[in-house]
Amino acid sequence: MSEENSRKRKTDMKLNSRSMWLVKMPNYVAQMWEQAPSDMEVATVRMQTGKSPVQVQLILSKELLALSPTQPIATELDLKISKSPSSAQRAGIFSTGDGETSIEGWVSHKMDCQPVCNAKYFEMKKESLRTSKHQRGAEPLVNFVKNYKPVSNHIENIEDAKRRKEAAGKCLNKETIMELLFQAFEKHQYYTLKDLQFITKQSTFILKAILKDIGDYGKDPAHKLMWELKEEYRHYQRQETSSKPATKQP
Repeated sequence: MSEENSRKRKTDMKLNSRSMWLVKMPNYVAQMWEQAPSDMEVATVRMQTGKSPVQVQLILSKELLALSPTQPIATELDLKISKSPSSAQRAGIFSTGDGETSIEGWVSHKMDCQPVCNAKYFEMKKESLRTSKHQRGAEPLVNFVKNYKPVSNHIENIEDAKRRKEAAGKCLNKETIMELLFQAFEKHQYYTLKDLQFITKQSTFILKAILKDIGDYGKDPAHKLMWELKEEYRHYQRQETSSKPATKQP
């Protein structure tokens, strides 16, 4: 590491033991402090130590108020003290100047600065609401907007229910249903009840009554909850493995 980099990394620790307050200020106070000159007295702190907890009050200076003479400003603010817990990690305040870093102290108290609810505060809020821009507003319509009234049931749902009702009403005889089932089982060995209902367009009650006569309900894990034709109705044979002794060719 060069001598120049070593000098830049040094930190002045003279104020290491100083305690400081970390105060959260209202926006209007922070904006006024940014506009004020660096040598101006912006506020005065008053403390009443005879009470517990200690009451701290911030009074904005007349020089600061003179920067905005036409605006109503709440000049009295209360500082609500909440001491930093000893178990929490300490926060340090650092400053940089002339290429050197100095520690200004450690945060001992965290405080919230809140305006006192008096006549000046309500006057300031009233003026703020009056001058603020509303995000919502009414705009005139150029084109006519068509409104759709709500309906209890859409036309698509009515037509779909009608088709289902007509399909359910077409009850086929047992021979026709069995023929449709046999044609389906010629293509595949196993079917679920839902698939057979889609193929035959018949109700679940009718299909179960016919399947109990011509089919077996699969219970093995490989074809669970599926139907298969009984052995006497099958047009296929289960593949059986035959073991024959090997004969030696002469």
